[in-house]
Order: sequence, then structure tokens, then C-alpha cells
Amino acid sequence: MKHFLNELISAGNRRKNFFLLLVVLVSSAMLQAQNVAVSGIVKDVTGEPLPGVNIMEKGTTNGTITDVDGKFTLSVKGTNAVLTVSFVGYAPQEISVKGKRNLDVTLKEDTELLDEVVVVGYATQKKATVAAAVSSVNNKDLARSTSTSAANALVGKVSGITARQKSGQPGTSTNLEIRNMGTPLYVIDGIMKDETAFNALDIHDIENVSILKDGAAAIYGVKAANGVVLITTKTGKKGQKPQINLNAHMGWQGWTKYPELLNAYQWKWGNYMKQANDGNLTGADNIANAKADLEKWRTGYYNPATGEDYRGYDWKDNFVSNSAPQYYVNANISGGTEKTDYYISVGHIDQDAVFKEYNYNRTNLQANFNMQLTDKLKVGFQTLGKIEQNVNPALPGGDDYFQMRNSIFNLIPTMRPYANDNPDYLNYISPTHDGARNMAAYTIDNAGKHQKDFRTIQLSANLEYKTPLPGLTAKGLLSYYYETLHQTDNEKSWNEYRYDPATQEYKVASTKTDTYRGDVRNHKVEMMGQFTLNYDHIFAKDHHVTAVAGFEFFKEDRKYLTVAQSPVENPFVENITTNANNTVSNSVRTITTASFIFRAGYSYKEKYIIDFAGRYDASWRFLPGNQWGFFPSVSGAWRLSEEEFYKDSKVADWISSIKLRASYGEMGDDMAKNFNSSYPDFAYLPGYAFNNGGAIISSNPLGNGQDAYTTGTAYKGIPQTGLSWMKISMMNVGFDMGFLNDRLKLEVDFFKRKRSGIPATPTDIIYPYEAGYSVQRQNLNSDQVSGIDGMVKWNDRVNDFNYFVGVNLTLARQKTINNYGEVFLNGWDQYRWGQANRWSNVKNGAVWMWETIGVFQTQEEIDNYPVNIDGANNVNLRPGDLIFKDVNGDGLIDDYDKRPLGYAATDYDWDSGNANKNPLLSMGINLGFEYKGIDFAADFAGGFMNTFIGDWHVKYGIGTDQMGYVYNVVDSWQHEDIFDTKSPWKRGKFPAVRSNNPSIRDWNDFYAKEINYLRLRNLVVGYTLPVKWTKKALIQKLRVYFEGSNLLCWDSLNDFGFDPEISSVTGFDYPQHKVYTVGVNVTF
Repeated sequence: MKHFLNELISAGNRRKNFFLLLVVLVSSAMLQAQNVAVSGIVKDVTGEPLPGVNIMEKGTTNGTITDVDGKFTLSVKGTNAVLTVSFVGYAPQEISVKGKRNLDVTLKEDTELLDEVVVVGYATQKKATVAAAVSSVNNKDLARSTSTSAANALVGKVSGITARQKSGQPGTSTNLEIRNMGTPLYVIDGIMKDETAFNALDIHDIENVSILKDGAAAIYGVKAANGVVLITTKTGKKGQKPQINLNAHMGWQGWTKYPELLNAYQWKWGNYMKQANDGNLTGADNIANAKADLEKWRTGYYNPATGEDYRGYDWKDNFVSNSAPQYYVNANISGGTEKTDYYISVGHIDQDAVFKEYNYNRTNLQANFNMQLTDKLKVGFQTLGKIEQNVNPALPGGDDYFQMRNSIFNLIPTMRPYANDNPDYLNYISPTHDGARNMAAYTIDNAGKHQKDFRTIQLSANLEYKTPLPGLTAKGLLSYYYETLHQTDNEKSWNEYRYDPATQEYKVASTKTDTYRGDVRNHKVEMMGQFTLNYDHIFAKDHHVTAVAGFEFFKEDRKYLTVAQSPVENPFVENITTNANNTVSNSVRTITTASFIFRAGYSYKEKYIIDFAGRYDASWRFLPGNQWGFFPSVSGAWRLSEEEFYKDSKVADWISSIKLRASYGEMGDDMAKNFNSSYPDFAYLPGYAFNNGGAIISSNPLGNGQDAYTTGTAYKGIPQTGLSWMKISMMNVGFDMGFLNDRLKLEVDFFKRKRSGIPATPTDIIYPYEAGYSVQRQNLNSDQVSGIDGMVKWNDRVNDFNYFVGVNLTLARQKTINNYGEVFLNGWDQYRWGQANRWSNVKNGAVWMWETIGVFQTQEEIDNYPVNIDGANNVNLRPGDLIFKDVNGDGLIDDYDKRPLGYAATDYDWDSGNANKNPLLSMGINLGFEYKGIDFAADFAGGFMNTFIGDWHVKYGIGTDQMGYVYNVVDSWQHEDIFDTKSPWKRGKFPAVRSNNPSIRDWNDFYAKEINYLRLRNLVVGYTLPVKWTKKALIQKLRVYFEGSNLLCWDSLNDFGFDPEISSVTGFDYPQHKVYTVGVNVTF
């Protein structure tokens, strides 16, 4: 070669060789520009070939996909070409050819990368270097659920979450809390929202959810007192060809559990037994008539000619469906170029309730666009939209679902829905217990229509600029949100009939006249702006410094307008006409907040980590001078497993990672989320309250025949100038460990949150009654929540078999620390009513009740029992009645024998006095596997250490106008001959059915059951067809699956037959749905 070059540049050959050199250079350039065939194979991290992977030459439309063996061949332009390799569920890669002819590519699952990076306050961090208590769950785990609610999909999948789904009514969701501290703050793509916005998200649009459980939430300030849920939605990937995903399923729903109700014969039998036990069924003729009547109900005797009808009717079976349909479809497209990416998604859910003509439907729209305008400037735009609708019959009382549940229980089975079974004529049924009416009347055509339309749109834009200073980035975010609610109610009148078999006529027996028409219109506008400077730089390879500083503002405007008319003047005109029956109310509200935020972090060799964060918040609720509050936090971690001495030890062979963590944070709470809270708007200002007290009525003042009235006005009272922030401190200590190369992971956290300055009215200050003022509330009380949460998960692969199993637990309990001004006359009063330093007391949700120590077996035992149980020397007791413990030993059962039994509430509302009563202990179990296209997963969620206290129908059995449950009537103590009270007693589980039974006269633990349950929330079995079967149809992935929700539940309420998560003491709640679903996932 050297000789050849010398010849080229030798003097004698310069002219001739110039042309030769030119030919060589041109030939080389032509060779560089020629197409080059590149082959290769694409595998996953286990070495398994991946079929159907996209292989694209960057900057062109030239591409191909891998075959069934993961192999590909692509002709590219030149040896310097760059290939983009992408596949659904995996992180894309860019690979430079650099003269290579054969490539070996390994793709890593997207979920693995997501697990490595978590979202924290105004930043993202590698999970390994996070010092705070943060739990996260990715889309793959969320999307296993076919629930209509994001909160429902999250239950049982992450530690720190405590939950209770009190109602399965369509459109409702689980009551989600972090460590039983109350409703958390939700932040969606950097924008603070509420739980309604979170539950409105389409599950398939969510990329990742992070839970900030400790003091690190302080960076979100006043709204973060109960923790923060951070949601990141999906975006496209740069350089990825357009990818279309279709997710669709349909399901059939029915109630999980509902107590067995009495049939007609059982109901009549129970009522006769009750009359006999009460001594109200005596005399041979009366007993004979009762027996004859009962025999007809047993046989279902029916004579149309005479109108005698002893056929029973099962209201629940006829009006509650076991296969109510549910439909869902989501279509999204994602992709990108070298400088842009996009994700556009549309989803729709249509869900019927188990009641006819009750429907909930929702349509979601999401669009995310990002553009790299220059090397330093990046912009993004997002649109989120929702259209939601509820439609059902309009029923009296305002809660249309309650009226259905109430009627199911209280309509007795001896009644039938239609006169002479003619569906054109509603049968007259006298309103029974709690006003239950004929359910056949509860249709839209007959009763009227309730419709609620809820629409939202959110537009946001973000900007990111890399400044000339290395590591410093300026970010901006602006958001506009508009929400509108339009609700119309039109309650109509209807007739009910009786049929006369003699004349064969249908005669009007009753007319419902309480008509109502209402129109509600609510509007809300939110505007949010955020500007931050973000710094992220590594010095000398080992020193990683991060910082965030910024400003945030928020403004909300709300308008409410309600117009109603009752009774309705013209039932045939939908407009609400002007007359004296009208009521009009409206309100206008504006909220404005401003905040300064900062965050600073440092790590050395990713071994020693410390983070500082803080927020300076302002609230309009307080007197100037008290409006601003500063809320700091600090967290630190030591990754022991990164120390050289540890890496060299034998322990590292089986304990692959150890991280020790601790954090502390301070926050404030102005309770702004509750409009009727301890902090009313501008309570520090003097003024007057309008529409207060009574009214002055004038008779026909305008001469138009109508009276007029003027409402009262009163002075608001002494301004509340002493109120300020409720102060909250949160402490957390925890550790993370990995075993056997992190195949087994363990996370444990110990925590305590203390709230001080809880508003209360001083009891040692008294104003004269004549002053007309109330004592102002002050920041006086305190409480705490403490506990432990953690998770353990095993994830491994054996050849083609990939499997996982995990368990998470959260135990959190509330305690009152201080209750200002408690003064008691004696020790009993202090024990009974004191709240300070109590884990469990009446104010915190435990109920004072009698303790049951047995059941009377014979009348002789009652006669000789030394303790007066019924207050009448036991003359009212019968065998089967309960024996209560004489705690104080005075020989009399009264209030002094009651004790706080059951578990205390976990989220006590100091304003309303209501106790939420989530389980103290929550648990989740997740397991599954994948094997050659087959996938299986099961998610369990459980709650323990909670109390159900049955009342009313649970205890009282039945009445002449009241339905009953089978268990407390059929399985009650009863005489062998129910008509003969002298016949021997037959033992049962429940006391005898009779009026004024001493066993049910007050709270006792016989009807209080500890709630422990473990529910199979989701069971999924799927199969992904081989690509070689689908590629001819241009389908990259095709998966079919079956999913069951709430298929099984092991619980401690079998005696009552209730769903263990309901909250009603009567069992009237709408239970959760058991759902059978079939679905398909398609990727083009």
C-alpha cells in the first residue's frame, strides 16, 4: 500500500495518477452510498427470540419485522446507518450499523425500566436511590383489572394503600387512602387533581402510579397532608412507527352477596310465630284460621274467579339481574419521528346496574404530543376529556338507588306488582316500612327520568429549555380545566289499581301526587401555572447533585344554580314554569392559591443519599399574617450493599441489595377540601349572614294574590381570628432488601403521623346566652396515625416459564392524643367519655356495647339467674335470649356494663363526627405466570381488624309491614309447635322472633361481627396467538382472555350474608359486582 501511494504522488506520474486517485475516491464514495444488507436476531433478556419486532432505518420509511424465530434482514443505505428497534411492551433501542453485517439485539421490557425509575415530587429518580417511602405500580399490573375505576384497579397491588369499596353502584369507586390517613392528593402529569379525576382516567392510558407515603409529600404542601398519588399517563416513543392498540371486553354482572330473603310462606309463618310469642295469637278459632291461612301460602293456592291469591312473589329475583351487561372499548395510536412523539386514545365504558333502566356510561379522550423544536427546546401539549352520563328512573327522596334497595327488602312477598297480573295496571301496595312502594312503578316511562351529564376538558402545555449552564433546565406548565354538570329530574305521578273479579274492573286505589322537577347546572374552571428551574449534574463522576426551585399558582371558579318545582304545575311541559312552587338557589365561589417550591438532593456514588424539599403555601382561609405556611421535609438513605466491604463479603451472594431509609416532613392542612369544614370562608372577617332564622310573611302585598316573605339577617358573630394551619408531622423509617440477585425483594416501613392544632371549641370559655354569640374555634386538639407497611415479592424465570408472587400488608391505627378541656365529675365519666390518649373510644368509632357471654337454654336457668338483665327481674326473658356480662358486678345490666368493643375508626372526621372505618389491616396477594403465549394472574385483596355492627332488620326480624332475612327468622329459637307456646323450645342461632326482645334492646356484641375477609378481586387467563398466525392480517399481537372480578370471598359475615365491605348497619348498601368478562387485545 505504501509503495502504491508513493507511485501515485511521484513527480513523473502526477498527471496520470491524479485521474487514478480521483477514480479511487469516487469509487470509495459510491461504495459508501451503496445499499448494505444487515441481518440479525432480536431476543429478550432471557435469550428468547422475539417475533414481530419493528426494525426501522432511522430517518427513513425503510423497515421490516422479525420472523417467528426473531430473525430479520434489512437493506440499508451505507455502513453508517442507524437502526431503530421497537416492540410493544419493550423499550426501543437505536443501534448503529458501523459496518456490521450481523447484529444481536436484546430488548428490555418497558416494565423493567419503569420499575427502575419512579416519579417523586417534581422529579424522577432511580428507584435504587430513592430515600423516601414510595410505592409504585406499572400499567401492566393495573391493566389486569377490567374495572371502570382506576382506584379499584389499584387495590391490593401496592403497600401503603388501605381501601374499602362501600358500594358497587355503577360510577362509584373504592374509598382509597394512604395508610388510613384520609383521602390523598392526586397529581396527574404534574397537575393537582382530586379522586374524581383519577377515577375518570382510562386504565389503559395510565403508564405508572407512584404513592408518596411519608414526609416527602410535604413538597405538595397543604393538600398533601394525607399523602400523594402521582399518576403518569402514556406518551409515544420517538422513532417508532405508528402502532395501533385495540382493547375491548364485555362482561356480565351480578351482586356478590346479598342475604337470603323470606319467601311468602316463611314470612307468614314468621309473623304468626311472632304473634304467638307475643301472646297475641290465642283462641282455638284464631289458631285454626292461622293454620289454614298458612297452609294456603305453603301450597300457593290461587283462584282467579274469587280473587283468592296465595302465590308468593320474589321481588329480588324479578327486579335484580344476575347478568347485567358491561361493555368497554379503547383504541389508541402511538408513535413518533426523530423529534416528535404522540399518543392518542379514545375509550368508552357502558355499564348497566342490576336494576332495569339504570345505566352509567363514560367516554374518555386523551392526546399527548411532544416536540423537540431545537436541541435545547422541547414543548408538549396534552388534552384530556371526559363525557359521563347517569340515567335512571327519577324516584322520591333524591337517592334513586336507595329507593330500589329499600323496596327490594321492604316489599313483603305476599304482594304482587300488577293487579290481576296485568302489566298495564300497577297493583296497589300500601307504602310499607321506610316508604317502600311498588317496584314495578319504578320505570322511566312511569316514574320519570333522572339524568346527570358530566363533561370535562383539560388543556395543558409544557415547555422545557436546556440553559447554557450544564445540568440546568427551565420548565413551564400551564393548564386550563373546564367542567360542567347538568342534572335534570322529572318525578311524575302514577296510579295504582285494585282488580274486582266480580265486575272484572280495574279501579284506581291510589295516586302518587308528590311530583317534582329539578334542573341543576354547575360549572367549574381551574387554571394552574407552574414554573421551575431544575438542576441535575454529576461532578467528578461520584457526586450527583439535583435541585428544583419554582413557583406555582392555582385558581378555581365555581358556579352552582338549582331550580326546582314541586308539585309540578304542568306535567306535560318539561320547562319549569314560574309559579309559587318554585325554589331557586345558587352560589359562586372562587379559590386562589400561590406556592413556592424547592427541592435539593445529593448522592455520593449512589451510596449516601440525602434529599431536602419544602413548600411555602398560602391559604385565603386565615387572617393576613397567618396565611402563609412553610412545610419542609428531609429524607436520607444508605445503600449498604454498595460498600466495597459488603460486595466482598459472602453475605452479598444471597443478600444482593440493602438500603436503609429515614424521612421526616412537616405539612399544614386548612381542610379546604371540605366546604363546611372547621375553617369557613373568611371567618376572620366580621359581617352578616343572610337567609338566617325565620321570615316575615306578608299577605298579598302586591295585590296579585300571592304572599311574599322576607328572610332574616343576623350578625355572624365574633370573627375567628385565632385559627391557623393544622400542623402535621410525619416520620418514617424503613429498609429495602433484595435476595438472590434481587429475585426476592423485601420492603418494610414504620411510620407515624401526628396532627396538632385540630380545631375545637374551648369548653372553659362561656359567653352569656344573651350575647347571641358562639365561642370561636381554636387550634386545640391532636391525634396520630401509626403503623407498619411492607411488601415481599418473588419474580423468576425458568426457561420459558416466567412467574411471580407477592404479598403486601398495611397496618395503620389512629389514636387521640389530646382533647382540650375534658372535665369529668367521676372516674366512670372519664372512662366512658374521655378521648385523650385513647386508641379506641366512642368518638373514634368504637361502639360501647354489652358483652355477650352466653344464651339461656331453659326457663329454669332464667328463673335462677342472679343478674337482672331486662330491668324487670328477667320476667321478659325467654330461652334463646342473650346473657350479658355484669361487668361492674352490681347485679344489674345497664349502661355501666357497656365497654368499647370492636375496632376504632381509622379516619375520624372531626367536623361531622363520622367515622370512616376502613380496615386497620389491609393486605394484597398477587401471583401469576407466563408460558409460551399463555398468561395467568390472580389478585387478592383483604381487610382485617374492622367491625360490622348490625342494627334494625339485622336484629328485629320481621313485622306486619316489614320484610326479613331468612337467617334471623327461620334459624331462630322457636317452639316445636309455633302456635303452642307451651311446646318445647327448638334451639337456633338467633333469639326468638318477638316484639321488645331484651336481646335486641341496645347495642351488644352478638350482632357485632369482626370483619375479616380475603377477596379474589381479579382472575385473568389469556392466550397470545403466535405471530406467524396473525402477521398475514398485519396484526402484531393478538391476545384473547377471560377475566373474573370478585369471584370468591372468604369472610366472617356468613351469618349475616352481607358483602364485608358495605358500611350500612342494615345491609341496604348496593353490594359489589361479581363480573365475568371476555376480551381481546390487538396490536397493529
